[in-house]
Amino acid sequence: MRTMPEECRSGLPDIECIRGFAEESPMSVVVLEGPAHLLRYANRAFLAATGRAEAALRDQPLAATLPERDLALLTMLDEVRATGTARRAEAIPLQLGGPPARRWDAELSAIRAGGGRVAGVLLLLRDVTEREAQAERYRTLVEVNSLAVWIAAPDGTLLENANWAEVTGLAPGTAGGPSWLEAVHPEDRAQAAARWLQAIESGEVYEAEYRLRRADGGWRWSAARAVLRRDETGRILEWVGANADIEARRQAEQALRASEDRFRTLAEAMPHLVWQTDAAGRVEYVNRRWRALTGLGLAALAEEGWLAALHPEDAARLAPGWAAALAEGGAYDADARIRTAEGGAPWHRVRAASVRDAAGRIRHWVGTCTDVEERHQAEARLREALAMQEQLLREAEHRIKNSLQLVAALLRLQSGRMPEPAAREALEAATARVQAVAEAHRALQLSPDLRSVRLTDMLRELAAGASVQQPGCDIRIAAPEALALDAERAIPLALILSELVTDALRRERPAGVTHPIWLEARQEAGRLEVSVADGGRLMPSDHAADRMGETVIRALARQIDAELVVGEGPDSEDRQVTLRMRLQPG
Repeated sequence: MRTMPEECRSGLPDIECIRGFAEESPMSVVVLEGPAHLLRYANRAFLAATGRAEAALRDQPLAATLPERDLALLTMLDEVRATGTARRAEAIPLQLGGPPARRWDAELSAIRAGGGRVAGVLLLLRDVTEREAQAERYRTLVEVNSLAVWIAAPDGTLLENANWAEVTGLAPGTAGGPSWLEAVHPEDRAQAAARWLQAIESGEVYEAEYRLRRADGGWRWSAARAVLRRDETGRILEWVGANADIEARRQAEQALRASEDRFRTLAEAMPHLVWQTDAAGRVEYVNRRWRALTGLGLAALAEEGWLAALHPEDAARLAPGWAAALAEGGAYDADARIRTAEGGAPWHRVRAASVRDAAGRIRHWVGTCTDVEERHQAEARLREALAMQEQLLREAEHRIKNSLQLVAALLRLQSGRMPEPAAREALEAATARVQAVAEAHRALQLSPDLRSVRLTDMLRELAAGASVQQPGCDIRIAAPEALALDAERAIPLALILSELVTDALRRERPAGVTHPIWLEARQEAGRLEVSVADGGRLMPSDHAADRMGETVIRALARQIDAELVVGEGPDSEDRQVTLRMRLQPG
Protein backbone atom coordinates (compact mmCIF):
# COMPACT_ATOMS: atom_id res chain seq x y z
CA MET A 1 0.00 0.00 0.00
CA ARG A 2 1.43 3.26 -1.06
CA THR A 3 1.81 6.01 1.53
CA MET A 4 0.25 9.40 0.63
CA PRO A 5 2.45 12.50 0.80
CA GLU A 6 1.97 14.56 3.93
CA GLU A 7 0.42 17.41 1.96
CA CYS A 8 -2.34 15.03 0.82
CA ARG A 9 -3.14 13.69 4.25
CA SER A 10 -5.70 15.65 6.21
CA GLY A 11 -4.49 15.61 9.76
CA LEU A 12 -6.28 18.85 10.74
CA PRO A 13 -9.01 18.75 13.35
CA ASP A 14 -12.52 19.84 12.45
CA ILE A 15 -12.26 23.37 11.01
CA GLU A 16 -15.88 24.09 11.84
CA CYS A 17 -14.98 24.61 15.46
CA ILE A 18 -12.47 27.26 14.37
CA ARG A 19 -15.01 28.83 12.01
CA GLY A 20 -17.45 29.23 14.91
CA PHE A 21 -15.28 31.81 16.71
CA ALA A 22 -13.30 33.19 13.78
CA GLU A 23 -15.98 34.19 11.28
CA GLU A 24 -17.11 37.32 13.16
CA SER A 25 -13.68 38.22 14.53
CA PRO A 26 -12.21 41.61 13.48
CA MET A 27 -8.82 39.89 13.19
CA SER A 28 -7.81 38.00 10.08
CA VAL A 29 -7.83 34.26 10.88
CA VAL A 30 -6.18 31.70 8.57
CA VAL A 31 -5.70 27.92 8.91
CA LEU A 32 -2.65 26.60 7.03
CA GLU A 33 -1.73 22.94 6.49
CA GLY A 34 1.44 21.11 5.57
CA PRO A 35 4.96 22.27 4.72
CA ALA A 36 3.64 24.35 1.80
CA HIS A 37 1.25 26.13 4.18
CA LEU A 38 -1.81 25.40 2.09
CA LEU A 39 -4.72 27.66 2.94
CA ARG A 40 -7.59 25.49 4.24
CA TYR A 41 -9.67 28.26 5.82
CA ALA A 42 -9.79 32.09 5.88
CA ASN A 43 -12.38 34.17 7.69
CA ARG A 44 -14.23 37.21 6.34
CA ALA A 45 -11.70 39.73 7.64
CA PHE A 46 -8.84 38.03 5.78
CA LEU A 47 -10.86 37.75 2.57
CA ALA A 48 -11.74 41.45 2.83
CA ALA A 49 -8.06 42.31 3.35
CA THR A 50 -7.02 40.37 0.25
CA GLY A 51 -10.00 41.37 -1.85
CA ARG A 52 -10.41 37.79 -3.11
CA ALA A 53 -13.04 35.06 -2.74
CA GLU A 54 -12.47 32.04 -0.49
CA ALA A 55 -12.80 29.63 -3.44
CA ALA A 56 -9.88 31.33 -5.19
CA LEU A 57 -7.63 30.96 -2.15
CA ARG A 58 -8.57 27.55 -0.76
CA ASP A 59 -5.87 24.90 -1.07
CA GLN A 60 -3.39 27.49 -2.39
CA PRO A 61 -0.01 28.13 -0.71
CA LEU A 62 -0.08 31.24 1.48
CA ALA A 63 2.80 32.64 -0.57
CA ALA A 64 0.42 32.85 -3.54
CA THR A 65 -1.72 35.39 -1.67
CA LEU A 66 1.26 37.70 -1.16
CA PRO A 67 2.19 39.79 -4.24
CA GLU A 68 5.62 40.17 -2.75
CA ARG A 69 6.74 37.16 -0.73
CA ASP A 70 7.41 38.09 2.91
CA LEU A 71 10.33 35.87 3.98
CA ALA A 72 10.03 36.82 7.66
CA LEU A 73 6.44 35.56 7.94
CA LEU A 74 7.19 32.40 5.95
CA THR A 75 10.25 31.72 8.08
CA MET A 76 8.18 32.02 11.26
CA LEU A 77 5.58 29.64 9.80
CA ASP A 78 8.29 27.07 9.10
CA GLU A 79 9.67 27.46 12.66
CA VAL A 80 6.24 26.94 14.26
CA ARG A 81 5.58 23.89 12.11
CA ALA A 82 9.00 22.43 12.90
CA THR A 83 9.07 23.14 16.65
CA GLY A 84 5.43 23.46 17.57
CA THR A 85 6.31 26.63 19.52
CA ALA A 86 4.06 29.66 19.16
CA ARG A 87 5.52 32.89 17.75
CA ARG A 88 4.55 36.58 17.83
CA ALA A 89 5.62 39.47 15.64
CA GLU A 90 4.62 43.14 15.79
CA ALA A 91 4.02 45.60 12.98
CA ILE A 92 5.32 43.41 10.14
CA PRO A 93 4.61 44.72 6.63
CA LEU A 94 2.32 42.50 4.54
CA GLN A 95 0.85 43.32 1.17
CA LEU A 96 -2.26 41.12 1.25
CA GLY A 97 -4.28 43.20 -1.19
CA GLY A 98 -3.00 45.86 -3.55
CA PRO A 99 -0.20 48.25 -2.61
CA PRO A 100 0.81 49.82 -0.37
CA ALA A 101 1.71 47.23 2.25
CA ARG A 102 -0.01 47.54 5.63
CA ARG A 103 1.38 46.63 9.04
CA TRP A 104 0.12 43.69 11.06
CA ASP A 105 0.66 42.14 14.47
CA ALA A 106 0.94 38.35 13.87
CA GLU A 107 0.33 35.43 16.22
CA LEU A 108 1.25 31.90 14.99
CA SER A 109 0.17 28.74 16.87
CA ALA A 110 0.68 25.06 15.99
CA ILE A 111 -2.38 22.90 15.19
CA ARG A 112 -1.74 19.34 16.26
CA ALA A 113 -3.27 16.12 14.90
CA GLY A 114 -3.61 12.85 16.72
CA GLY A 115 -0.44 11.74 18.43
CA GLY A 116 0.71 15.33 18.88
CA ARG A 117 1.98 15.71 15.36
CA VAL A 118 1.95 19.32 14.03
CA ALA A 119 -0.53 19.25 11.20
CA GLY A 120 -0.86 22.94 10.51
CA VAL A 121 -0.58 26.51 11.76
CA LEU A 122 -3.25 28.91 12.99
CA LEU A 123 -2.34 32.44 11.85
CA LEU A 124 -3.99 35.47 13.50
CA LEU A 125 -3.34 38.92 11.93
CA ARG A 126 -4.34 42.25 13.51
CA ASP A 127 -4.15 45.37 11.26
CA VAL A 128 -2.12 47.97 13.21
CA THR A 129 -1.32 50.31 10.31
CA GLU A 130 -3.14 53.31 11.81
CA ARG A 131 -1.73 52.63 15.25
CA GLU A 132 1.79 52.53 13.88
CA ALA A 133 1.21 55.66 11.79
CA GLN A 134 0.00 57.49 14.86
CA ALA A 135 2.96 56.24 16.87
CA GLU A 136 5.29 57.32 14.09
CA ARG A 137 3.70 60.76 14.04
CA TYR A 138 4.10 60.99 17.78
CA ARG A 139 7.74 59.95 17.59
CA THR A 140 8.36 62.50 14.85
CA LEU A 141 6.61 65.18 16.89
CA VAL A 142 8.75 64.35 19.87
CA GLU A 143 11.92 64.48 17.80
CA VAL A 144 10.96 67.79 16.24
CA ASN A 145 9.94 69.59 19.43
CA SER A 146 12.03 67.99 22.13
CA LEU A 147 15.64 67.97 23.13
CA ALA A 148 15.03 64.94 25.34
CA VAL A 149 12.14 62.67 26.26
CA TRP A 150 12.41 60.89 29.58
CA ILE A 151 10.63 58.66 32.08
CA ALA A 152 11.01 58.98 35.84
CA ALA A 153 9.91 56.82 38.75
CA PRO A 154 7.11 58.04 41.06
CA ASP A 155 9.76 59.40 43.43
CA GLY A 156 11.35 61.40 40.61
CA THR A 157 14.31 59.12 39.90
CA LEU A 158 15.14 59.29 36.21
CA LEU A 159 14.66 55.82 34.74
CA GLU A 160 14.96 56.19 30.99
CA ASN A 161 16.39 58.78 28.64
CA ALA A 162 17.86 57.32 25.49
CA ASN A 163 19.34 60.54 24.10
CA TRP A 164 20.48 62.12 27.37
CA ALA A 165 24.16 61.59 26.64
CA GLU A 166 23.73 62.89 23.08
CA VAL A 167 22.05 66.06 24.30
CA THR A 168 24.00 66.84 27.48
CA GLY A 169 27.32 65.06 26.95
CA LEU A 170 26.87 63.33 30.34
CA ALA A 171 26.98 59.56 30.68
CA PRO A 172 23.50 57.98 31.01
CA GLY A 173 24.38 56.67 34.46
CA THR A 174 24.79 60.18 35.81
CA ALA A 175 21.20 60.97 34.97
CA GLY A 176 19.79 58.79 37.73
CA GLY A 177 18.38 60.32 40.92
CA PRO A 178 18.99 63.99 41.56
CA SER A 179 22.23 63.90 39.60
CA TRP A 180 20.25 65.00 36.49
CA LEU A 181 20.55 68.48 37.97
CA GLU A 182 24.21 68.41 36.94
CA ALA A 183 22.99 69.05 33.40
CA VAL A 184 21.08 72.16 34.52
CA HIS A 185 22.79 75.55 34.56
CA PRO A 186 24.01 76.38 38.09
CA GLU A 187 21.92 79.56 38.18
CA ASP A 188 18.75 77.60 37.34
CA ARG A 189 19.24 74.45 39.46
CA ALA A 190 17.61 75.61 42.69
CA GLN A 191 14.43 76.74 40.96
CA ALA A 192 14.24 73.60 38.75
CA ALA A 193 14.77 71.29 41.76
CA ALA A 194 12.21 73.12 43.91
CA ARG A 195 9.52 72.86 41.26
CA TRP A 196 10.33 69.18 40.68
CA LEU A 197 9.95 68.38 44.39
CA GLN A 198 6.72 70.38 44.54
CA ALA A 199 5.30 68.41 41.58
CA ILE A 200 6.30 65.05 43.15
CA GLU A 201 4.59 65.95 46.43
CA SER A 202 1.42 67.37 44.85
CA GLY A 203 1.13 65.11 41.80
CA GLU A 204 0.57 68.19 39.65
CA VAL A 205 2.08 68.78 36.22
CA TYR A 206 5.75 69.70 36.37
CA GLU A 207 6.75 72.74 34.34
CA ALA A 208 10.03 74.62 34.40
CA GLU A 209 12.31 76.55 32.09
CA TYR A 210 16.05 76.33 32.51
CA ARG A 211 19.29 76.18 30.59
CA LEU A 212 20.32 72.61 29.78
CA ARG A 213 23.90 71.59 29.22
CA ARG A 214 24.94 70.86 25.64
CA ALA A 215 27.33 68.14 24.60
CA ASP A 216 29.87 70.79 23.53
CA GLY A 217 29.82 72.37 27.00
CA GLY A 218 27.53 75.27 26.11
CA TRP A 219 24.01 75.92 27.38
CA ARG A 220 20.66 75.95 25.64
CA TRP A 221 17.30 77.05 27.02
CA SER A 222 14.73 74.30 27.36
CA ALA A 223 11.19 74.01 28.71
CA ALA A 224 10.63 70.86 30.78
CA ARG A 225 7.13 69.44 31.24
CA ALA A 226 6.13 66.14 32.86
CA VAL A 227 2.83 64.46 33.72
CA LEU A 228 2.00 61.44 35.85
CA ARG A 229 0.84 58.18 34.31
CA ARG A 230 -1.45 56.09 36.49
CA ASP A 231 -3.01 52.65 36.19
CA GLU A 232 -6.74 51.92 36.28
CA THR A 233 -6.73 51.99 40.09
CA GLY A 234 -5.10 55.40 40.21
CA ARG A 235 -1.73 54.08 41.35
CA ILE A 236 1.17 56.21 40.11
CA LEU A 237 3.23 54.31 37.58
CA GLU A 238 5.72 56.85 36.33
CA TRP A 239 6.41 60.38 35.18
CA VAL A 240 6.56 60.98 31.43
CA GLY A 241 8.37 64.18 30.51
CA ALA A 242 10.14 66.05 27.76
CA ASN A 243 12.49 68.98 27.39
CA ALA A 244 11.53 71.22 24.45
CA ASP A 245 14.07 73.50 22.82
CA ILE A 246 13.09 77.16 23.47
CA GLU A 247 16.44 78.75 22.71
CA ALA A 248 15.08 80.72 19.75
CA ARG A 249 12.12 81.97 21.76
CA ARG A 250 14.34 83.01 24.66
CA GLN A 251 16.71 84.82 22.36
CA ALA A 252 13.77 86.61 20.74
CA GLU A 253 12.45 87.56 24.20
CA GLN A 254 15.87 88.83 25.23
CA ALA A 255 16.17 90.82 22.03
CA LEU A 256 12.69 92.24 22.60
CA ARG A 257 13.53 93.20 26.18
CA ALA A 258 16.75 94.82 24.99
CA SER A 259 14.81 96.69 22.31
CA GLU A 260 12.23 97.83 24.85
CA ASP A 261 15.00 98.94 27.19
CA ARG A 262 16.57 100.97 24.41
CA PHE A 263 13.15 102.44 23.59
CA ARG A 264 12.56 103.41 27.23
CA THR A 265 16.01 104.98 27.45
CA LEU A 266 15.46 106.94 24.25
CA ALA A 267 11.93 107.93 25.25
CA GLU A 268 13.10 109.28 28.60
CA ALA A 269 15.92 111.24 26.97
CA MET A 270 13.81 112.79 24.19
CA PRO A 271 12.61 116.42 24.59
CA HIS A 272 9.08 115.28 23.68
CA LEU A 273 6.12 113.70 25.37
CA VAL A 274 6.25 109.98 24.49
CA TRP A 275 3.51 107.39 24.98
CA GLN A 276 2.86 103.81 23.93
CA THR A 277 -0.41 101.89 23.58
CA ASP A 278 -1.38 98.34 22.77
CA ALA A 279 -2.97 97.44 19.43
CA ALA A 280 -6.40 98.55 20.70
CA GLY A 281 -5.15 101.97 21.83
CA ARG A 282 -4.89 101.27 25.58
CA VAL A 283 -1.98 103.26 27.06
CA GLU A 284 0.88 101.07 28.31
CA TYR A 285 3.61 103.64 28.90
CA VAL A 286 4.20 107.40 29.21
CA ASN A 287 7.58 109.02 29.80
CA ARG A 288 8.54 111.37 32.62
CA ARG A 289 8.03 114.50 30.52
CA TRP A 290 4.42 113.46 29.89
CA ARG A 291 3.79 112.95 33.60
CA ALA A 292 5.53 116.20 34.52
CA LEU A 293 3.59 118.30 31.99
CA THR A 294 0.13 116.74 32.24
CA GLY A 295 0.20 115.29 35.76
CA LEU A 296 -1.50 112.18 34.35
CA GLY A 297 -0.27 108.62 34.82
CA LEU A 298 -1.46 105.31 33.39
CA ALA A 299 -4.43 105.04 35.77
CA ALA A 300 -5.83 108.41 34.65
CA LEU A 301 -5.53 107.37 31.00
CA ALA A 302 -7.18 103.97 31.39
CA GLU A 303 -10.57 104.93 29.93
CA GLU A 304 -9.96 107.62 27.29
CA GLY A 305 -6.32 106.86 26.53
CA TRP A 306 -3.94 109.69 25.65
CA LEU A 307 -6.91 111.74 24.38
CA ALA A 308 -7.76 112.39 28.05
CA ALA A 309 -4.88 114.88 28.21
CA LEU A 310 -6.23 117.05 25.38
CA HIS A 311 -8.36 120.17 25.47
CA PRO A 312 -12.00 118.96 25.28
CA GLU A 313 -12.56 120.65 21.90
CA ASP A 314 -9.47 119.00 20.44
CA ALA A 315 -10.24 115.59 21.99
CA ALA A 316 -13.64 115.58 20.26
CA ARG A 317 -12.05 116.72 17.00
CA LEU A 318 -9.20 114.17 17.02
CA ALA A 319 -11.10 111.11 18.31
CA PRO A 320 -12.55 110.01 14.90
CA GLY A 321 -9.14 110.22 13.22
CA TRP A 322 -7.46 108.22 15.98
CA ALA A 323 -10.20 105.57 15.79
CA ALA A 324 -9.67 105.34 12.01
CA ALA A 325 -5.90 104.94 12.47
CA LEU A 326 -6.44 102.11 14.98
CA ALA A 327 -8.80 100.37 12.57
CA GLU A 328 -6.73 100.84 9.41
CA GLY A 329 -3.19 100.80 10.82
CA GLY A 330 -2.08 104.01 9.10
CA ALA A 331 0.11 106.75 10.56
CA TYR A 332 -1.52 109.48 12.63
CA ASP A 333 -0.60 113.18 12.60
CA ALA A 334 -2.53 116.11 14.06
CA ASP A 335 -2.15 119.28 16.14
CA ALA A 336 -3.92 119.57 19.50
CA ARG A 337 -3.80 121.50 22.76
CA ILE A 338 -2.57 119.47 25.73
CA ARG A 339 -3.78 120.53 29.13
CA THR A 340 -0.98 121.03 31.64
CA ALA A 341 -1.02 120.35 35.36
CA GLU A 342 -0.78 124.16 35.90
CA GLY A 343 -3.92 124.84 33.84
CA GLY A 344 -2.36 125.85 30.53
CA ALA A 345 -3.06 124.32 27.12
CA PRO A 346 -0.06 124.72 24.77
CA TRP A 347 -0.29 123.41 21.24
CA HIS A 348 1.51 120.13 20.42
CA ARG A 349 1.94 118.15 17.25
CA VAL A 350 0.75 114.59 17.90
CA ARG A 351 2.25 111.84 15.79
CA ALA A 352 1.75 108.08 16.13
CA ALA A 353 2.88 105.02 14.18
CA SER A 354 2.15 101.32 14.54
CA VAL A 355 4.81 98.73 15.41
CA ARG A 356 4.18 95.32 13.83
CA ASP A 357 5.44 91.80 14.43
CA ALA A 358 6.99 89.50 11.83
CA ALA A 359 3.53 88.43 10.64
CA GLY A 360 2.48 92.03 10.04
CA ARG A 361 0.13 92.22 13.04
CA ILE A 362 0.12 95.44 15.06
CA ARG A 363 1.80 94.89 18.44
CA HIS A 364 1.50 98.43 19.75
CA TRP A 365 1.49 102.13 18.83
CA VAL A 366 4.21 104.63 19.68
CA GLY A 367 3.32 108.31 19.82
CA THR A 368 5.13 111.61 20.40
CA CYS A 369 3.82 115.06 21.26
CA THR A 370 6.09 117.94 20.22
CA ASP A 371 5.58 121.46 21.57
CA VAL A 372 4.52 123.74 18.67
CA GLU A 373 3.06 126.56 20.76
CA GLU A 374 5.49 129.13 19.32
CA ARG A 375 4.57 128.09 15.78
CA HIS A 376 0.86 128.43 16.52
CA GLN A 377 1.42 131.83 18.12
CA ALA A 378 3.42 132.92 15.07
CA GLU A 379 0.67 131.67 12.77
CA ALA A 380 -1.93 133.52 14.84
CA ARG A 381 0.11 136.72 14.61
CA LEU A 382 0.45 136.20 10.88
CA ARG A 383 -3.30 135.69 10.52
CA GLU A 384 -3.91 138.86 12.49
CA ALA A 385 -1.43 140.76 10.32
CA LEU A 386 -3.07 139.46 7.13
CA ALA A 387 -6.50 140.36 8.44
CA MET A 388 -5.25 143.85 9.32
CA GLN A 389 -3.64 144.15 5.89
CA GLU A 390 -6.87 143.12 4.20
CA GLN A 391 -8.78 145.59 6.29
CA LEU A 392 -6.35 148.35 5.30
CA LEU A 393 -6.62 147.37 1.63
CA ARG A 394 -10.38 147.44 1.78
CA GLU A 395 -10.22 150.81 3.48
CA ALA A 396 -7.83 152.03 0.78
CA GLU A 397 -10.12 150.74 -1.96
CA HIS A 398 -13.04 152.46 -0.28
CA ARG A 399 -11.14 155.74 -0.10
CA ILE A 400 -9.97 155.39 -3.72
CA LYS A 401 -13.55 154.79 -4.84
CA ASN A 402 -14.81 157.76 -2.87
CA SER A 403 -12.02 159.96 -4.20
CA LEU A 404 -12.75 158.92 -7.78
CA GLN A 405 -16.45 159.52 -7.28
CA LEU A 406 -15.63 162.99 -5.91
CA VAL A 407 -13.49 163.70 -8.99
CA ALA A 408 -16.31 162.46 -11.23
CA ALA A 409 -18.77 164.71 -9.43
CA LEU A 410 -16.49 167.72 -9.87
CA LEU A 411 -16.05 166.94 -13.57
CA ARG A 412 -19.81 166.52 -13.96
CA LEU A 413 -20.33 169.91 -12.26
CA GLN A 414 -17.70 171.52 -14.48
CA SER A 415 -19.18 170.08 -17.67
CA GLY A 416 -22.57 171.58 -16.83
CA ARG A 417 -20.99 175.04 -16.88
CA MET A 418 -19.26 174.60 -20.23
CA PRO A 419 -20.94 176.64 -22.98
CA GLU A 420 -19.10 174.90 -25.81
CA PRO A 421 -20.70 171.57 -26.79
CA ALA A 422 -17.37 169.97 -27.69
CA ALA A 423 -15.81 170.85 -24.34
CA ARG A 424 -18.90 169.72 -22.49
CA GLU A 425 -18.89 166.36 -24.29
CA ALA A 426 -15.18 165.88 -23.52
CA LEU A 427 -15.76 166.54 -19.81
CA GLU A 428 -18.76 164.20 -19.78
CA ALA A 429 -16.65 161.46 -21.39
CA ALA A 430 -13.89 162.03 -18.81
CA THR A 431 -16.50 161.93 -16.06
CA ALA A 432 -17.80 158.56 -17.31
CA ARG A 433 -14.28 157.13 -17.38
CA VAL A 434 -13.46 158.25 -13.87
CA GLN A 435 -16.83 156.89 -12.73
CA ALA A 436 -16.08 153.55 -14.43
CA VAL A 437 -12.78 153.24 -12.53
CA ALA A 438 -14.59 154.05 -9.28
CA GLU A 439 -17.19 151.37 -10.01
CA ALA A 440 -14.45 148.82 -10.72
CA HIS A 441 -12.89 149.61 -7.36
CA ARG A 442 -16.28 149.22 -5.74
CA ALA A 443 -16.59 145.74 -7.29
CA LEU A 444 -13.09 144.94 -6.08
CA GLN A 445 -14.15 145.86 -2.55
CA LEU A 446 -16.86 143.22 -2.76
CA SER A 447 -14.41 140.42 -3.66
CA PRO A 448 -13.42 137.96 -0.90
CA ASP A 449 -9.67 138.25 -1.47
CA LEU A 450 -9.06 141.70 -3.06
CA ARG A 451 -7.13 139.95 -5.83
CA SER A 452 -9.98 139.19 -8.22
CA VAL A 453 -13.30 140.76 -9.20
CA ARG A 454 -16.56 138.87 -9.66
CA LEU A 455 -17.86 139.96 -13.06
CA THR A 456 -21.47 140.02 -11.83
CA ASP A 457 -20.46 142.65 -9.26
CA MET A 458 -18.55 144.72 -11.82
CA LEU A 459 -21.33 144.62 -14.44
CA ARG A 460 -23.89 145.52 -11.77
CA GLU A 461 -21.81 148.54 -10.64
CA LEU A 462 -21.33 149.69 -14.25
CA ALA A 463 -25.08 149.46 -14.88
CA ALA A 464 -25.80 151.44 -11.70
CA GLY A 465 -23.30 154.14 -12.68
CA ALA A 466 -24.77 154.44 -16.20
CA SER A 467 -28.23 154.83 -14.68
CA VAL A 468 -26.94 157.82 -12.74
CA GLN A 469 -25.79 159.42 -16.01
CA GLN A 470 -28.92 158.48 -17.95
CA PRO A 471 -31.89 158.08 -15.58
CA GLY A 472 -34.48 155.65 -16.90
CA CYS A 473 -32.12 153.75 -19.20
CA ASP A 474 -32.64 149.98 -19.55
CA ILE A 475 -29.35 148.16 -18.90
CA ARG A 476 -29.45 144.42 -18.27
CA ILE A 477 -26.64 142.15 -17.13
CA ALA A 478 -25.99 138.40 -17.31
CA ALA A 479 -22.99 136.52 -15.90
CA PRO A 480 -22.34 133.37 -13.82
CA GLU A 481 -21.87 134.16 -10.12
CA ALA A 482 -18.56 132.29 -9.91
CA LEU A 483 -16.97 133.93 -12.98
CA ALA A 484 -14.11 136.20 -11.89
CA LEU A 485 -11.21 138.15 -13.38
CA ASP A 486 -7.95 139.30 -11.83
CA ALA A 487 -7.97 142.91 -10.57
CA GLU A 488 -5.19 144.06 -12.92
CA ARG A 489 -7.31 143.35 -16.02
CA ALA A 490 -10.68 144.06 -14.43
CA ILE A 491 -10.21 147.86 -14.26
CA PRO A 492 -9.16 148.28 -17.95
CA LEU A 493 -12.06 145.99 -18.91
CA ALA A 494 -14.43 148.19 -16.89
CA LEU A 495 -13.21 151.25 -18.82
CA ILE A 496 -13.82 149.50 -22.16
CA LEU A 497 -17.34 148.46 -21.15
CA SER A 498 -18.05 151.97 -19.85
CA GLU A 499 -17.00 153.48 -23.20
CA LEU A 500 -19.28 151.06 -25.08
CA VAL A 501 -22.26 151.65 -22.76
CA THR A 502 -21.76 155.44 -22.88
CA ASP A 503 -21.64 155.32 -26.67
CA ALA A 504 -24.83 153.24 -26.75
CA LEU A 505 -26.64 155.62 -24.42
CA ARG A 506 -25.58 158.62 -26.50
CA ARG A 507 -27.24 157.36 -29.66
CA GLU A 508 -30.71 158.54 -30.58
CA ARG A 509 -33.56 156.06 -30.85
CA PRO A 510 -36.98 156.41 -32.50
CA ALA A 511 -39.67 157.90 -30.27
CA GLY A 512 -41.54 155.27 -28.27
CA VAL A 513 -39.05 152.48 -29.06
CA THR A 514 -37.35 150.80 -26.09
CA HIS A 515 -34.29 148.75 -26.72
CA PRO A 516 -32.28 147.44 -23.72
CA ILE A 517 -28.51 147.43 -23.57
CA TRP A 518 -27.10 144.00 -22.65
CA LEU A 519 -23.89 143.50 -20.63
CA GLU A 520 -22.97 139.81 -20.65
CA ALA A 521 -20.00 137.72 -19.47
CA ARG A 522 -19.50 134.00 -20.04
CA GLN A 523 -16.87 131.31 -20.27
CA GLU A 524 -16.38 129.64 -23.63
CA ALA A 525 -13.78 126.90 -24.27
CA GLY A 526 -11.59 128.06 -21.42
CA ARG A 527 -11.71 131.71 -22.45
CA LEU A 528 -13.62 134.69 -21.09
CA GLU A 529 -16.07 136.48 -23.37
CA VAL A 530 -17.59 139.84 -22.38
CA SER A 531 -20.02 141.60 -24.74
CA VAL A 532 -22.13 144.74 -25.06
CA ALA A 533 -25.18 144.60 -27.38
CA ASP A 534 -27.41 147.53 -28.55
CA GLY A 535 -29.76 148.37 -31.43
CA GLY A 536 -27.47 151.12 -32.71
CA ARG A 537 -23.99 151.09 -34.21
CA LEU A 538 -21.52 150.66 -31.36
CA MET A 539 -18.36 150.96 -33.47
CA PRO A 540 -17.07 152.71 -35.51
CA SER A 541 -18.46 156.26 -35.80
CA ASP A 542 -17.53 159.59 -37.46
CA HIS A 543 -18.37 161.55 -34.31
CA ALA A 544 -15.26 163.05 -32.70
CA ALA A 545 -16.17 161.75 -29.23
CA ASP A 546 -16.85 158.32 -30.70
CA ARG A 547 -13.49 158.27 -32.44
CA MET A 548 -11.84 159.12 -29.12
CA GLY A 549 -13.79 156.35 -27.41
CA GLU A 550 -12.76 153.87 -30.10
CA THR A 551 -9.12 154.81 -29.61
CA VAL A 552 -9.44 154.27 -25.86
CA ILE A 553 -11.19 150.93 -26.38
CA ARG A 554 -8.61 149.52 -28.77
CA ALA A 555 -5.68 150.72 -26.63
CA LEU A 556 -7.10 149.15 -23.48
CA ALA A 557 -7.96 145.95 -25.37
CA ARG A 558 -4.32 145.60 -26.39
CA GLN A 559 -3.26 146.28 -22.80
CA ILE A 560 -5.24 143.31 -21.47
CA ASP A 561 -4.50 141.15 -24.54
CA ALA A 562 -8.17 140.96 -25.53
CA GLU A 563 -9.50 140.22 -29.01
CA LEU A 564 -12.11 142.77 -30.11
CA VAL A 565 -14.92 141.41 -32.33
CA VAL A 566 -17.76 143.56 -33.78
CA GLY A 567 -20.80 141.70 -35.11
CA GLU A 568 -24.50 141.01 -34.81
CA GLY A 569 -26.12 140.38 -31.46
CA PRO A 570 -28.84 137.87 -30.56
CA ASP A 571 -31.33 140.05 -32.48
CA SER A 572 -30.41 140.57 -36.14
CA GLU A 573 -30.96 144.33 -35.71
CA ASP A 574 -28.56 144.46 -32.75
CA ARG A 575 -24.92 145.27 -33.01
CA GLN A 576 -22.61 143.57 -30.52
CA VAL A 577 -19.00 144.14 -29.45
CA THR A 578 -17.31 141.14 -27.83
CA LEU A 579 -13.98 140.97 -26.03
CA ARG A 580 -12.28 137.57 -25.76
CA MET A 581 -9.36 136.93 -23.41
CA ARG A 582 -7.74 134.25 -21.30
CA LEU A 583 -9.32 133.60 -17.93
CA GLN A 584 -5.89 133.61 -16.28
CA PRO A 585 -3.35 136.36 -17.01
CA GLY A 586 -0.67 135.37 -19.50
